[in-house]
Amino acid sequence: MRARTLVIVGLFTIGVGLSVPRSLLAQGGIPACETLTNPVFMAGTTAVIPVIRLMGARLKQAGVTLLWNENDDGCHAVNLLISPPTNNQKTVFSQYDEAPGQSGKVIVSGCNSLPNKVPDLVINDVSWTSCLLSYGSTGVATPLPSGLKEFQGPVQGLVPIVASSYTYYNDITVPELQDLYVCGGNANILTFTNSASIFDYNYISSGMRELWARGLGFVNGSALTTQIGLGANSNITAETMVTSYIAPATNPEQAFGYTSTEFYDAYRDRVRGLKVRGLNQNLAYWPDSDMTTTDKINIREGRYTLQGALRLIAAVDANGVPTNLGAQHLIDWFQQNTVSDPALQLPFDVTEIYALRGVVPQCAMKVKRDGDAALFKHYKHPQPCHCSFEFLATGKTGCVPCAGVDAGTCQPGQSCSHGYCEQVQ
Repeated sequence: MRARTLVIVGLFTIGVGLSVPRSLLAQGGIPACETLTNPVFMAGTTAVIPVIRLMGARLKQAGVTLLWNENDDGCHAVNLLISPPTNNQKTVFSQYDEAPGQSGKVIVSGCNSLPNKVPDLVINDVSWTSCLLSYGSTGVATPLPSGLKEFQGPVQGLVPIVASSYTYYNDITVPELQDLYVCGGNANILTFTNSASIFDYNYISSGMRELWARGLGFVNGSALTTQIGLGANSNITAETMVTSYIAPATNPEQAFGYTSTEFYDAYRDRVRGLKVRGLNQNLAYWPDSDMTTTDKINIREGRYTLQGALRLIAAVDANGVPTNLGAQHLIDWFQQNTVSDPALQLPFDVTEIYALRGVVPQCAMKVKRDGDAALFKHYKHPQPCHCSFEFLATGKTGCVPCAGVDAGTCQPGQSCSHGYCEQVQ
């Protein structure tokens, strides 16, 4: 383990190419980000922060410091790559460590970047094309400019949430959600009255808002008209939606919102998620098989419609290869790509991070979309991990364990993938 870590550290030092005296501290005693070991700067949607925190803590084992701006939005962070800041402001990035002897418990600390720092890698909930319909001044959908590229990441869901004391209904339809986010409390849906607060995210910079709008059948986020005021919205993150707005509601009929599956899983003891009946569906579904498990089966098989693949955005060369080596490695790890260099094999399982933090790796998906609002179509991953994901997420699976080719264990039409016999035909 130590030899592998040292090799990775050396590789990243070559790629990042920064060497600053470790004693250098930023103003106020906060360390300067550039002094940390092999820093890779990231920003994007607040929805995915639980994944980032655990991923960053585990990457410390591999000699990589993942730095994340926890106070940004997905679409805005992409725009930073397109139009770098010039205001000479320093950004406070977060870094992560796993508490000794407490697996999964992450300690967050900060560092100050150099002025006008642009992220090496951004994660967004939707494609930039979807952002631009609301974010752009013309409202015209255009692709990313040359020199930037989107890579597909894992899949997340968005969950309508109410206070845990709300007990009137278990489900909601997409037409009812449309009414709530166009008419507000005046829609009189699910006992919510005209005095209810229907909470939303920042009007133009939130990728979550764009994904939510498309899940409700709207063209873009501009169709959602129930903001509580732009100033207040700018302070709502996927986590504060739960902890500051929905969970503390004293009247369960006065607060309605939505958050990511990442934060819904983390705070199920404080809020209730509602089953969703999507457009042209006859039944309503949770992201999981029921409200107590975390198997994400209804996301993986396409029954839960409020979902989308995360996008990883980075600067690339003429061949579409990321120009920042740290960003390239992170994309490979997030995508769980097979790497030929043993030094790049991580000392932990990325599927476990996804399973524990509420997102679904592509290898566990049985459906996919070609766009943010496209219809589902069947999907077969070349190295499926349905069984592994289920076991890591729930602690149980009905699959047969295997090792290597293990032709004697797996049935015809199956192959050994991620430690279990998976159906491949």
